[in-house]
Amino acid sequence: MDQLSAKELFSLPKSFPFTIYHASIPDQGVRTMLWHDCLELNYVVSGGGHYVISDVRYEVKPGQIFVINNNELHCAYTTKSLELICIIFEPGFVTGSTLVDREYLEPFFDRNVNFQNLIGADNPLAQTIRDLVFEIENENSQHAEGYQLITKASLLRILALLFRYFKLEGQLGLNFVVNQNRLDRIREAVTYIDANYMTKINLETIAQRVFMNPSYFSTYFKRVMKISVMDYVANLRMTEASSMLCHSIVPITEVGLTCGYPTTAYFSRAFRKAFGTSPSQYRKLNLQVPKI
Repeated sequence: MDQLSAKELFSLPKSFPFTIYHASIPDQGVRTMLWHDCLELNYVVSGGGHYVISDVRYEVKPGQIFVINNNELHCAYTTKSLELICIIFEPGFVTGSTLVDREYLEPFFDRNVNFQNLIGADNPLAQTIRDLVFEIENENSQHAEGYQLITKASLLRILALLFRYFKLEGQLGLNFVVNQNRLDRIREAVTYIDANYMTKINLETIAQRVFMNPSYFSTYFKRVMKISVMDYVANLRMTEASSMLCHSIVPITEVGLTCGYPTTAYFSRAFRKAFGTSPSQYRKLNLQVPKI
């Protein structure tokens, strides 16, 4: 297991499943690869480092635009404090019943092997998108009459420009419906794992949730999620364990049991493999509550 991953949860209102916010990411060591059900656009305001999206590494510079879909693992590693403007929205915020509506989302799903998540800062498109992002940010901070209409109109313009750019660059070419169906087929399994990773859980039990043969499900899950089933389970456990160690004084034995490890020795081995240090040393370095 090379990298921790975890599902990032966004509670977007059903009536307007959209949000925009600033994200400040300080320089730090081990970071978790995140994924989520929503679609994401990032504008780099300042700072530096690199972005890992799935298995591709991008150098991060101010002025860049990143396009991230709803099952791409991604994480920012910083060399100095990084500030992003993040736009998060659900696919249903954009799509209607027509093929034209679906084309807005092709840059997120219909990709070929030449696709890159990055639009460089020196690209005139990035500058145009930046202005539209600032317009959306201003509308959502002022909440003037009709701000939601202007927000959606500006977002649709961004998506239409992205569609044109990626189409002209020859970076689109897969099937939207096929890719959505792949994720939909395992969504129940992912939901089950997210709710039960702290208990004894195995491949057969998870596969039964989506009525698949365990072997086929294992292959299918890794193809869609870019990580194996049991590594995904282990990553959820490690993410929760690291949080408990940092934010509580619960005994390490109890942390392990809570996160699904039957013995302290088993938990310690797994934790050291993930973080390169023991649970007790990790807590000593990262505890964020007063010691009693």
